[in-house]
Amino acid sequence: MRSTQRGGLIALAATVALAFTTSKAHASGYLTARFGSDHGTPAAPNPYAVYYNPAALGGMKGTQIVGDLSLGIRTVTYDRSADALTPSNPAFQSNRDYVAANFGRAKLLNVVPLPFFGAASDLGTKNLRVGYALYVPFGGLAEWNRKTATEYAPGAVDGPQRWHNISGQILAIYNTAAVAYRFPAARVSIGANFSVIYHRAETVRARNIDGTDDVRLANGALKEGRSYIDVSGVNVAAALGVYWDPIDDLKLGLSYTSQPGFGTTRMSGTLEQQFGTDSTRASKTNVDLLQAYPDIIRLGAGYRTTKTTEVRFDFEYVRWSVFKRQCLVSEGKDCSINADGTAPAGSNVILNVPRDWKDAIGVRLGGAWWPTEALELFGSVSMTTSAVPKETIDPSTIDSTRFYLALGGRYELSRNLAIAGSYNPIYFVPIDTKGANKHDQYAQPSRSPSADGKYSSMIHLFNVNATVSF
Repeated sequence: MRSTQRGGLIALAATVALAFTTSKAHASGYLTARFGSDHGTPAAPNPYAVYYNPAALGGMKGTQIVGDLSLGIRTVTYDRSADALTPSNPAFQSNRDYVAANFGRAKLLNVVPLPFFGAASDLGTKNLRVGYALYVPFGGLAEWNRKTATEYAPGAVDGPQRWHNISGQILAIYNTAAVAYRFPAARVSIGANFSVIYHRAETVRARNIDGTDDVRLANGALKEGRSYIDVSGVNVAAALGVYWDPIDDLKLGLSYTSQPGFGTTRMSGTLEQQFGTDSTRASKTNVDLLQAYPDIIRLGAGYRTTKTTEVRFDFEYVRWSVFKRQCLVSEGKDCSINADGTAPAGSNVILNVPRDWKDAIGVRLGGAWWPTEALELFGSVSMTTSAVPKETIDPSTIDSTRFYLALGGRYELSRNLAIAGSYNPIYFVPIDTKGANKHDQYAQPSRSPSADGKYSSMIHLFNVNATVSF
């Protein structure tokens, strides 16, 4: 390959990221909502309720403003197995240079901030509550470690996982307004919220037009290329909830949060694909990315067993089964895909990535203890099931059954200011696809190199927040 072409590929593979993006750290799939640690539940009357259950605002009095920041340290290891090699010609598997470029271990170490800002108030009224929050409940960020390139495979510098992800992000920034109304005689509150959402996706991956992981052509010419997508969009969502505190010591909450866009979301932007066989730099193409996020049902409870102890429980059901695919189409077009991955003539599908995710559930059980009136110590254990099947997992969508621990404290410095902090480690059960991955079994434009192999991940999440009350 000419030096100018090689330079173009390297430039195209540069790291992309935004401030306030987040890793797929805290719940199933791309769902990242763990704001407030154990104080973010459908049964907690505080500003976090703007997202988790707007009706729980009905349990508040006065005005509260919360600033919250989680810092996640995420480590990932992906061992691409021999089963994952996807050459156009089986004879390539005897080429040690080809195998070395596509086989082995990829590592990731990312430090990612996850912010939340929220405010809620009774506006001096007896039964009306309003709130606002800015946060990122869906997101993903990854930048993989680089490796040593070879003359045969200059693209191998981006690691064996590069056929699915080199670097990139996907996020949804919510601006949410909420309202709740309390019926004091029944001790019941109802609430709703409305969100304006800014979506963004930006990713770099290695790509060949035939969906293989060939590095070179049979004649020795460089084949491996790069694909760069940069898209964004705006849509809306809503939520409904109910909150009930039948007695002073018991709080119950139930909420439903809609899909963003109430179905398929569309993000518009550009695609730039540079293949090793091209003699000139590729131009940008106007494209749309179509995908669907889930709707969510949440249930929570808190029971004050004594004056100094409380037991907490919450549950969520996330309908990830609506996330069938990520489909890149020509600007303004729809995604029409056959079962085998082919696209009907004239459909204008550029690339389709099958997902076929599964619904996921999460359960958390915890408690709190007040050794003094001003100090609360809290903790919980929880788990979520995986949304991502082995058939379509890849380094851009790593998910598995997860186990969580939370240990923290909250201290009221005065009647107007409280601070809190917690440590929240998240353990992902290791995944071995054992040849089950199907990315290479689809027809074009849905075919990608296989992502078979072993996946492991761990996240160390630190949360701090402050609440001003008046």
